[in-house]
Amino acid sequence: MSSNKIKRPSPKIVTALLQCSCHLGGIQANIQMKDYIFGCRPEDRINVIDVQKMWDKMVLAARLFLSIKDTKSIVVVSNKDFGRKAVLKFCEATGATPVTGRFIPGGFSNFEIKNVCEPRLLIAADAFSDQQTIGEAAKAKAPVIAFCNTDNSLSYVDIAIAMNNRSPSALGAGFYLFAKIINHIKRGDEIDDNLRNGIESYIYRDANELDALYQEAKREKESDICMQEEPKHVEQSTTEE
Repeated sequence: MSSNKIKRPSPKIVTALLQCSCHLGGIQANIQMKDYIFGCRPEDRINVIDVQKMWDKMVLAARLFLSIKDTKSIVVVSNKDFGRKAVLKFCEATGATPVTGRFIPGGFSNFEIKNVCEPRLLIAADAFSDQQTIGEAAKAKAPVIAFCNTDNSLSYVDIAIAMNNRSPSALGAGFYLFAKIINHIKRGDEIDDNLRNGIESYIYRDANELDALYQEAKREKESDICMQEEPKHVEQSTTEE
C-alpha cells in the first residue's frame, strides 16, 4: 500500500474493522460526534460509525505523531484494564511512552511528584475514562488524540478518532492500525499484511477467553487429524476374462 493509497482503507482493512466491531458506537450520540455517524441500526438503535471518517482521522493523527521528533515525549494512556495491552504494544511499535492504570493527578504538571513528565502529545484510549488525563494534558498545553465513541464529549480533544472504545477487540484493532499507518508513512511498512495475527497480538484476553480459544483450536486440530486419517474409498477394478 503506497503513500497515496492511505487515503482509503483497503477492503482487507475494512473487513478487519467490521469484524472487530470498530464501527459500532453507542445508542446515544453526542452532538459533537454527529458528523462521524454513518447511520443507525433500526433493530437495536446502535449508531454506526463511518469507517472512512474513522480512517481519515487515524491518518491525520499519524501525521501529527510523526511531526514530533522525540517520540518518547508522546504519552499514550489507558485507565481501562483491557486497553493496557494495546497501549503497550503500540508504544513498543512506535517508541512512545505508555502510562497505564490509574493516572495520578498532577502527573503532567506537579514537579513535586516523582517521575513527572511533560508530554508533547497525549494519545488517550478512551475520551471518557481518560478524561482526567486529557484535562491535565490540556493544562500542560499538549495536543490530544483520543479514541471517541458516539456518546463521548470532545472537550480538550484536538483529533478525535471515532471508534468503538468499549470493546477489547475494537480498541486492539484501532491501536494496531494506528501504529501500522505511522510506520507506513515513516518507513514504508505494509499496512494490511498479516492483519489477523497482528490485531490479535494487541487484543486483551482474560483467562477464560484464552482457555476457550485454546479449546477451540484443539478441537479444530483434532478434527483435521481425523479427516486425514479417514480411509479413502478405493473402487475395485474388474477385468473381463
